[in-house]
Amino acid sequence: MEFSNKPFFINVTNKFTGLFHKEFLLNAIDIDNAIQIVISTCSIDPLNYNIQVDEASSEQAKKWLEEEFPNGDKKHIVIDGDLQIAELIYNPMGNPYG
Repeated sequence: MEFSNKPFFINVTNKFTGLFHKEFLLNAIDIDNAIQIVISTCSIDPLNYNIQVDEASSEQAKKWLEEEFPNGDKKHIVIDGDLQIAELIYNPMGNPYG
């Protein structure tokens, strides 16, 4: 997955408990665009979740997408290939928080 604009890391936490929910890497024009993409495409409700956005370098994004578990599975799943959205998975059994 190549990024045509800027890669952004999106960290989503529960507003009420402060617990981690999900982490995404996506391609967007700017921070506001990244927030809108994650809300609409990933079904994140901004009334229930805090959305923290950090701009990433192309090298960071590429490294993140190349990481694998010891069994060879990728540490991410592609949510939408056309919009270039990937979700980080923390263990090979799937996302323990979602």
